[in-house]
Amino acid sequence: MFGRRKREQEAAAEAAREAERRALFAKLAERPEHICPFLGLASDRTGYIEGVSDEHRCFAFGDPAPLSAEQQTRVCQERGYGNCPRYLRGVLVIPTEELEALRQRRAPLPEPAPPPPPVARRRRGAPILLLLAALVLLVGGAGAYLAFGPGFGTAVVPSTSPSPSVAPPVTVEPSPTPEPSASATEPPASETPRATPTPEATPQAGDTFAFYEVSVGPTSFTLYEVDDTSAQVTNTRTTSFDGFSFARAEPIQGADGQIYWETQDGDLTGWSYRWPDSGDFRIRAVFLNAAGERRSAFLEESQLTVFPEATPAP
Repeated sequence: MFGRRKREQEAAAEAAREAERRALFAKLAERPEHICPFLGLASDRTGYIEGVSDEHRCFAFGDPAPLSAEQQTRVCQERGYGNCPRYLRGVLVIPTEELEALRQRRAPLPEPAPPPPPVARRRRGAPILLLLAALVLLVGGAGAYLAFGPGFGTAVVPSTSPSPSVAPPVTVEPSPTPEPSASATEPPASETPRATPTPEATPQAGDTFAFYEVSVGPTSFTLYEVDDTSAQVTNTRTTSFDGFSFARAEPIQGADGQIYWETQDGDLTGWSYRWPDSGDFRIRAVFLNAAGERRSAFLEESQLTVFPEATPAP
């Protein structure tokens, strides 16, 4: 029982000493590079004084040793302390971890403060020279007044009569040639919007129905997105066109009983028109004849709200 308690006390004491050593060498490692880590004070192992002090001691090995004034200034507080015999012997006997702590990077020496700028010396003769110059002007002005009379120094005022002036030549600049307006520039045929829908031939007997087509003009329209499964309207959007535009369309019946004309191609594929809420759009049935030529006929407005029961016929 007593042996166990003694071992615990010894372990605690050793741990305390180890912590004290680590703190000691960590503090020494913070010294500037030119101060020897073994330099200390008799009353403070980690302390030191810049310059010579009777309190300085060397803690390299054995009992702290006094140091001469020359040793303190030329060795202990110089970068060459690493060549000191006491230092070399001291690093051989200290533990490895403590040696590594001493070899850590220390704080660099502070940069010396720049010398104060030289103070410009005042020229004592300047005021005297200025005074002499003022006297010369004063005496000279008085003498000129006596010699030339009161008219001396009077400014001559130029005549106020107008002098004939030559008008600058008038430069006639050519009027700039008006550049053609961007709106007047004819765009390529492929980009030219049609002012009105291109008229097409009327379907004839024997023509075959091909598809429905939605036709819109240069205005804004409200479109609807109808879910394929629930037939519910899930989204709406507003779009506008610069000219007349066309796209294939298919009629679908929504869950609300309304008829939606869903586009099948182009940038608005999947979006639908609903009469009359979407705007002034039109639907036409497109037919092809035996030669593959296109013919079409527009549906009546009453037909836009009714789901087609059969395929259109010419």
